[in-house]
Amino acid sequence: MNLHKDDSDVSLTLPETVGVKHIVPLMAALNLVRISQGNVELDCSKVRFVDPLGITALAAAVQEALGQGRRVAMPWLAPATTGYLERMNFFVDMDIDAVDVPKNRLRTDQRGNLLEITHIVDSAKSEAVADQLAAAVVTMIIGRGQKSVNFQVPDTEYDQYYRPLRYALSELIENALTHARREGAIDSSVWVAAQYYKDAQTGGRVQVAVVDNGCGFLATLKNHPELHEKTHGAAIRTALKPKVSCNRDMGPFGESVNEGVGLTTTVLISKATGGDVHIISGDAMLLEGGVAAAKRRDQVRALQGQWDGVAISATFICQKLPLVHIEDLLPPVKAAKQSRTPLVLRFDD
Repeated sequence: MNLHKDDSDVSLTLPETVGVKHIVPLMAALNLVRISQGNVELDCSKVRFVDPLGITALAAAVQEALGQGRRVAMPWLAPATTGYLERMNFFVDMDIDAVDVPKNRLRTDQRGNLLEITHIVDSAKSEAVADQLAAAVVTMIIGRGQKSVNFQVPDTEYDQYYRPLRYALSELIENALTHARREGAIDSSVWVAAQYYKDAQTGGRVQVAVVDNGCGFLATLKNHPELHEKTHGAAIRTALKPKVSCNRDMGPFGESVNEGVGLTTTVLISKATGGDVHIISGDAMLLEGGVAAAKRRDQVRALQGQWDGVAISATFICQKLPLVHIEDLLPPVKAAKQSRTPLVLRFDD
């Protein structure tokens, strides 16, 4: 592929870590991939590590360019990195130049123990994806899948890890789908990936990433009374307030059942385990939890360029997952408002 045939073609260099460690240069490069008009060359000679946020954001940007009829090349991608991306299903349905990916290779179905990238277009499949990813992660953490269902002897070990991870994945995916498709962005979709990293001291850690190419938090919340400053950074902060983030469950009259606490509680679950959460929307990024965030006076920082949509990476420290009780992290339920004129039952003759 010979780029620079005209002024619209671009050549970019990806950072050594395609993920949260080098998140600013990564998002700057991917923003240029999305907004450019010509073909794209992504120099991968420096790439040594790819995490779930990196693989999902890269997939979203590359698929957008390919969907516009542009060509994308990723030269100098190391064989080990190519193998990892191929195992994670990155190249499925993407015709990328300058990458030596085996053609028509038969692959064993390994959904029970691998955490491949998943592209969600149909919201009806979001719960199944959350189930699959949570089960795969827990299997890697404890070294086995769930035992046969026995209501008299529940699989307590499995459930203690599964419940908080399943909750977090479900809420992140559903919130992404709901936010992304507002303000006319009806064709937007979501990319999800998760990875378990071994660590003897902490029992390992899990990183989950959910990325969409929709309208972003500012467009969604621009008229919300809690948004006092119309900036992307303020919109991220507002989205994290209880009962502001998108509601998933609706009652028979359209009222909220979960009261919009999903995103808030997911962040609290991560922080309760000692993990951290990176949230990107527009030209801003917020870091919640972790040592780095504790040292910052302002957790919101500016990004170069703009990501049209929302990108979230959440990390969970495995040994503390069984100690998480989701019910304790939910905000208190307010008592139902009383009628101004209480109903009085009369039993007069």
